[in-house]
Amino acid sequence: METIWDLISNFAIALLAIVNPVEKIPLWVQASKGGKQDFKWLLAAMIILSSAGILLVFLWFGHNLLIQLKIDLSSFKIGGGLILLQFGFSMLKGTAVELSNEPVDESANLKRRVLSRYQQIFIPIVVPVIAGPGAITTTIIYGYQSSTWLTDLFLSLTLVGVLSILYFTLLLSPLIQKVTGDLPLNLISRVFGMILIAISVQFMVEGLTDVFPGWAR
Repeated sequence: METIWDLISNFAIALLAIVNPVEKIPLWVQASKGGKQDFKWLLAAMIILSSAGILLVFLWFGHNLLIQLKIDLSSFKIGGGLILLQFGFSMLKGTAVELSNEPVDESANLKRRVLSRYQQIFIPIVVPVIAGPGAITTTIIYGYQSSTWLTDLFLSLTLVGVLSILYFTLLLSPLIQKVTGDLPLNLISRVFGMILIAISVQFMVEGLTDVFPGWAR
């Protein structure tokens, strides 16, 4: 049971570092600009539900996908670690996210306005910013290591929990940005980038150790 909790806690830390709610604050303020509170709540809910659906599919079925493609977990850890390493360095540089903003058409009803903005920002916010290569790689790797339905359940709840943190961060982002300013948010984002780099290196070390067991000696 202790091993299961270690897996779940590591998954939570890794996914939180990749999703990085703090980094999404300036992005969300820009993406939801011009919308009222109900507009922002509904738009944020659609973004989070879409991201959760994508990541849960890879968490549950990523293992079978690797088997069908005849890809060993060790190889995936090495390749996934390289992806996470690149993303971590982009976070350190502050270039992980770029978005062009579109104005909100206030003449349309709420549902139509939200759907219109959602289509505009699905890429890049849902994919690849939230449910991107880093998050997908992480969910597949940890889902692959799950051997029971109970572990799958806890991993799923952990994923939903991390995205729930992101959801409430998005809703509170204007207030947070107003109180803290941009500098603390940028510093925290870079700290998450360093954590992500460490996680990616650990993935690659584990994969290389499995491929070349002599290195462990």
